[in-house]
Amino acid sequence: MITVARIFRSQGQNGELRLRFFYITPADCSELGSVFVGREGDFREYAIESLAPHGKDFDLKLEGVDSLSQADRLAGLDVLIPEETLKQREKGEFFIFQLVGCSVVDRQGNMVGRVKDVLSVGPGDLLVVEGQGKEILIPFHESVCIEVDLPGRRICVDPPEGLLDLNEI
Repeated sequence: MITVARIFRSQGQNGELRLRFFYITPADCSELGSVFVGREGDFREYAIESLAPHGKDFDLKLEGVDSLSQADRLAGLDVLIPEETLKQREKGEFFIFQLVGCSVVDRQGNMVGRVKDVLSVGPGDLLVVEGQGKEILIPFHESVCIEVDLPGRRICVDPPEGLLDLNEI
């Protein structure tokens, strides 16, 4: 199960919810017929009645949540889906949640750190790598990230001279 969204608040009088997806969009899911809602291992499955975009957020109507008070009780909870419901990515494409937590090593096998986040900037992405008491921004590009081993949770980088010092935060 992966967390894909968080419910911000109730929306309307009939049990609708306002939520924001992170790491994925609904289009990344093959068939989103139901979701799990909850926190810290205590989840309940709900069938989806409707899901509609609303700016950067989405309005979600869950079966069995039919009043404002029922919807208010779900505010702040996470929305999860089984990972296998995600559409397959093309070779060389990854979901952000797959990269977060991966160890980052250089070509010689020296530990650089762990991926803390991924920033989308302009035409590319930057890995936010936490290591040795600092954060380093590493371009997520095939010329720098020469190997991504998702099963091994490892990314091998071959950065140009000085990049790891230049992009320290």
